Amino acid sequence: MEKITLKALSKEERKKFYQSKYDYYRTFNTGLIIVSVIAYLSFFFTDCEIFGRFAYETVLPRSIILIPFIVFLVMEKKIRDYRIMVLAYYLIIHLIIWCTDWATYLLPDRQFAIPGMIIMNLIFVCAGFAAPFHYSLTAHVLLIFDITIANLFIHYDNLQMMYMFNLPCVCAVCVMHYMMQNVYLEQYITKHKLQDMVVLDQLTGVSNRNRLKEICDPVTAELCFPAGMDLSVLLMDIDYFKRVNDEFGHEAGDKVLVYLAQQLKGLVRSTDYVIRWGGEEFLILMPGCRIDQAVCVAEKIRENVENSDNGVCKITISIGVAPYKGGDYHEVIKNADDAMYQAKKNGRNQVVLYKEN
Repeated sequence: MEKITLKALSKEERKKFYQSKYDYYRTFNTGLIIVSVIAYLSFFFTDCEIFGRFAYETVLPRSIILIPFIVFLVMEKKIRDYRIMVLAYYLIIHLIIWCTDWATYLLPDRQFAIPGMIIMNLIFVCAGFAAPFHYSLTAHVLLIFDITIANLFIHYDNLQMMYMFNLPCVCAVCVMHYMMQNVYLEQYITKHKLQDMVVLDQLTGVSNRNRLKEICDPVTAELCFPAGMDLSVLLMDIDYFKRVNDEFGHEAGDKVLVYLAQQLKGLVRSTDYVIRWGGEEFLILMPGCRIDQAVCVAEKIRENVENSDNGVCKITISIGVAPYKGGDYHEVIKNADDAMYQAKKNGRNQVVLYKEN
């Protein structure tokens, strides 16, 4: 199987991949931030041990992290965009580092600075699970800058050792995040291929009936679109398709079906649903489309199919159009089917709008 890289994906597909990666690790990363903040607050007791008394000097640098932490928790409940939340993860971690530097500046003994930074690298390892690699790389480069800037105030006893401990950690973590991203990409591609096998018609490449299960209520069979939104349904059938199979063979018939499916996809919007309903029948759901507009689209489709060359033989289609008014979607499909039957009864190769009675 050909190995797929992120570069091979379109900009929109990469965005979906990163969002999926964030959604997968979101709960883990949020828990990591909570644990990290609690652990950071507990270091106040270490401060007291170092001072040999209540460390009132570090109360503020240890407790001020609670303000951005509360903001983070509110954001986590309301925002799902990985581009915002991954930055929020890394910002909280950097704030912990800056507050740690502040507290370290006030401590009489700074020998625990190096072990503290190693611990922060471990937190960065986990935070990178949900992050795009370029986010992780940037965050780790900033960690080196954090050390450089902090040294202006703290004056580490051995700055060179700080770099020697952290640079290998940063490199190792970045390499690991890059490999993890590729592993998740393979899982993501495999998952979507399996999903496509369930909802796509293997011959034509358009959706099959299972697609409707994704957009309807499993109990009421009501289509899940915003209330008040216009929704039009087109049901079409190739006229005298049996003759195509009888005269040219089933392989040629399949070629005609594939050609028609591609024509339909090209003539409707990307937000519309093209579904192979069965045999030579195709269903199109058009959310946000008034019934008069749907009739115009249906007529355009009919005319295009009649005048196009599918490489086998000339074909025509009959189309029934019906508005969806809520409730069980099977009812609107029945209405469109009745209209399509009327189109065939009237002589085929035409569009008929469903009318009650």
